[in-house]
Amino acid sequence: MSRAARTSALFSLVSLSLPWAADAAPVQASPTASAEIVLVRPLTLVRTADMDFATLGATTGGSATINPLTSAMTVTGGLFHLGGTPSPARYAGAASKQTVVNIRIPKTAVLIRRVGGTETLSVSNFTLDGQDKKVLAQQQSFTFAVGATITVPAGTVEGVYTGEIDVTVQYP
Repeated sequence: MSRAARTSALFSLVSLSLPWAADAAPVQASPTASAEIVLVRPLTLVRTADMDFATLGATTGGSATINPLTSAMTVTGGLFHLGGTPSPARYAGAASKQTVVNIRIPKTAVLIRRVGGTETLSVSNFTLDGQDKKVLAQQQSFTFAVGATITVPAGTVEGVYTGEIDVTVQYP
């Protein structure tokens, strides 16, 4: 094949691809946005985010603690953070009149269970991002976060562990 034939063949291939580019679907310049609202009725409590210790790796036993003020997680022993975003549990509430609200978090350890199994892990040392009493004006909303420590013993079976943490608010 001569040099002129190769150039001609390449040019033909390029010219065949140009109409496909012209017929391509338009691409949005920016992604669409979503809308979200947390609607809270007076004298109620709504969970807005679950507590999430993200993905941890373990060479031996250890613990991980989520700070409710900063959302930062510290790990000890043979645990290490593999990925994901740790997060404290987050809540929102509202008062119907001027009042003091009492927030109650667990004082004892809570067991969470491995999905598809019977193994458990202990979540304890629950902490708030502020005081357990909040003084509220009439029709004022409030938010708070709850952190905790999860203890992972050496030899724990890998998997996803889930459970429930009871948090209550008393409106006097």
